[in-house]
Amino acid sequence: MKGVSMGRCLSLTGEKKISIMKFVSARDSSGRGFTLVELLVVISVLGILLAFFVPTMISRVATNARRTATLQEMNVLREAIMGNPDLRVGGEAVGYGFKQDVGRLPRDLVELATRNPFEGIYAQRLYVGKETLPAWDPYIQKGWNGPYIREDGEMGYLYDAWGTEYRYWVENNETLGLMSAGPDGLFWGQPGAVKNDDIKVRF
Repeated sequence: MKGVSMGRCLSLTGEKKISIMKFVSARDSSGRGFTLVELLVVISVLGILLAFFVPTMISRVATNARRTATLQEMNVLREAIMGNPDLRVGGEAVGYGFKQDVGRLPRDLVELATRNPFEGIYAQRLYVGKETLPAWDPYIQKGWNGPYIREDGEMGYLYDAWGTEYRYWVENNETLGLMSAGPDGLFWGQPGAVKNDDIKVRF
């Protein structure tokens, strides 16, 4: 009886060992890597996410870069018009702008580049009060003493980084500064313009 019992115990013990080995084997198989199909699904999902987010990020970076470039150019134009009181040579102020020299604001930004807007690339440009500006008179320290802005031959300084022409910023009939239409290319008040999209530089 004892022998039989021990034999049965040994037999049961052997079955348990087999069961344990099967369990371990099953766990090992469940910890396998991704199949090719699963990898393709993951790659497809990542591709969709990248296709959605990357263009948006690139567009945002490009917009910020253009906004920065536009602000820099507008500040250059502002200084050309209003002068730079901090610019001195030998302790004497030399950073006079168009307004200080001519005695008024330019009627058009092309007056920053030319004294005679009836010649060359400026001839076809029309604006109110177009005139040949008085030449610089060193005795009275008055007159056009430019160019106040670098001319690229294509009047590129007239346009912001999106290709829209600058405007004077006017409120209550008072000229306050320059304005860019911003990324949408439309000034506020025009149909379809985005609110708070315009860029302004105060004089």
